[in-house]
Amino acid sequence: MNKKIRVRVQETSRIYIHNNLSNTGYYFRQRIEKRLKEDDREGIGLEMMACLTMMAFAIEARINFLGFRLINGWDEWLPIKKKVKLVSKHLGISADFGKRPYETVKLLKEFRDTLAHGKPVTFTDDREIITTHDELEKRGYLNADWESYVNIEFIRQAAADSDEIWRDLLKLADLNLFETLTQGDRSVQFIEHIEEA
Repeated sequence: MNKKIRVRVQETSRIYIHNNLSNTGYYFRQRIEKRLKEDDREGIGLEMMACLTMMAFAIEARINFLGFRLINGWDEWLPIKKKVKLVSKHLGISADFGKRPYETVKLLKEFRDTLAHGKPVTFTDDREIITTHDELEKRGYLNADWESYVNIEFIRQAAADSDEIWRDLLKLADLNLFETLTQGDRSVQFIEHIEEA
């Protein structure tokens, strides 16, 4: 039989979800690269969508981590561009969303928002054209705008730009990678045995 004891437990947990999200994006990216190399394309667009979504979540979570660490009273509910600007300003730089790497943050956010706030879209086109059968097939009548993001080139760009931003901001914040990892500590101090009545 287990006898009861009185103990003092002290625990601290620091759970940083940006690691899980970026690892998931990395997993999908590696899987996609492997499948492309093997010319295994069935359902690959779905994996690309998942990869880009995780990358979008990861970059925002990384910015939230930095804001939490650097800025008193951080508000994670602000729009991503505003959060990036606040962190950048705090670190003495300017984020230019008109060019890479920060342009990619904007593009990932647009992609993520399109999926997260999915709504029906209707296009109408009524005209006569002169074309070949092949050209007609390439017109992509059932392609949505967001599908232009779903390609390996953009995935590679998003990964490279996200990593560049992360490395640069960590360096400016004087944080090492270890400080960004989920971690915790725990101590248990025995006090006494408890007599059962």
